[in-house]
Amino acid sequence: MHLKPIQLEKGTNISDYAKRLATLTPGFSGAEIKNVCNEAAIIAARSNKDYVSIIDFELATERIIGGVEKKSQLITEETRRTVAYHECGHGVVSWFIKNANPLLKLTIIPRSKGALGFAQYLPN
Repeated sequence: MHLKPIQLEKGTNISDYAKRLATLTPGFSGAEIKNVCNEAAIIAARSNKDYVSIIDFELATERIIGGVEKKSQLITEETRRTVAYHECGHGVVSWFIKNANPLLKLTIIPRSKGALGFAQYLPN
């Protein structure tokens, strides 16, 4: 429904985008999914693209969940390494816990919501 007004990559099936979008947005309301679609279109437009690709939806989801990327925040190499180890720890622990939710992505990009990184999981 929310993908219909968006110009998607030529030769791709809208159902493939719908499945990926559903994977990226577990538990999101319709309004939040619409927001992700709009944000993906904005990201594509800022890149001077004629269509919205899967990567644009992934970046939009990351922005909605974690906030705007803080490019101006200076992070030392030591802090970046510490955050990377911390986030990797989430991934390793979730791998070995028997009934843990599957890990979708880890990031160490600082965001406006105060996080220096985060782990995104899929619900069961």
